[in-house]
Amino acid sequence: MTENDKYRFKEPKFSFTDYYKDFINLYPEEFDQVSKDIKNLKSGEKKFQVEASCYDLKIEYEECKKKLSFFHTYFCFEEANKFHECVKVNDRKFDRYLKYYIYSNKQSYMEYWENQEKEYLEKLQKETSKK
Repeated sequence: MTENDKYRFKEPKFSFTDYYKDFINLYPEEFDQVSKDIKNLKSGEKKFQVEASCYDLKIEYEECKKKLSFFHTYFCFEEANKFHECVKVNDRKFDRYLKYYIYSNKQSYMEYWENQEKEYLEKLQKETSKK
């Protein structure tokens, strides 16, 4: 555990839903473009989702600030540090989750079409063997 990882935070629950079935009939280049668009869209939601995952720590920090008013800079350091560390850690996790999310959807898309090709070739082979 390094100096930066001195706090342990609950695992964030980022919202990612599979999209490959919605775009299954696109050509691979078009699907790649949709994947890039979705990645950009999710990246735009990143700040909101990361801060929402640390919301309980933000509330603690805000309550401390409210309670101590002017002196919060000195006496709420621990709460502020926890909140900002949580945001930093979950920011990195969001990037990893997003990368995996896009990869798994592309993988599922490719597997679907590989299975379709395999079924088609088997069907074609059966038809030619009957003749």
